[in-house]
Amino acid sequence: MGVLARMISINKYRLEKDDTGKYTVHSLEVTVCPICGREILIIGTRKRGIIADNGEKQTLVIRRLRCKECRKIHHELPDMVIPYKRHCAGTVERIVGGGDIGGMNCEESTIRRIRTWWAACRLYFENVLASLREKYGAVFSVGSAPREIVRAVVNAHLWVHTRSAFLPGP
Repeated sequence: MGVLARMISINKYRLEKDDTGKYTVHSLEVTVCPICGREILIIGTRKRGIIADNGEKQTLVIRRLRCKECRKIHHELPDMVIPYKRHCAGTVERIVGGGDIGGMNCEESTIRRIRTWWAACRLYFENVLASLREKYGAVFSVGSAPREIVRAVVNAHLWVHTRSAFLPGP
């Protein structure tokens, strides 16, 4: 596994489509640095591509933030985005949930890679959730959706880049 990524995952936001078809993410949350808990300043934006449930390629405009104290830069991701994944959280949830994937706008190799990634990371994610439960008394439901699990891991500053494209297939 690689280096820790600097991201913040939000679940209260509004998407606003502009004239060029890009979606600007407007956070409705008060965001603090996940490293030191201090105030964060907006320093700009960047584009992030994603493939929606319907297969449509979308461009999100997300905020770049810098902590006033530790000076680390973070990207603020809506919970519809799973770090380092091209497909939206809804698609990933359908794939790893074991339900019907008929009509998916993914190739079979993509479905296989996502399942392999989830299987490889699931134990790590469960251990992170157990640690958060023990340390902070955080409560997670038994069947937490992948986007909830991802949000907890990201905001605990424990997301690890997995390079899932290089994991062996089933």
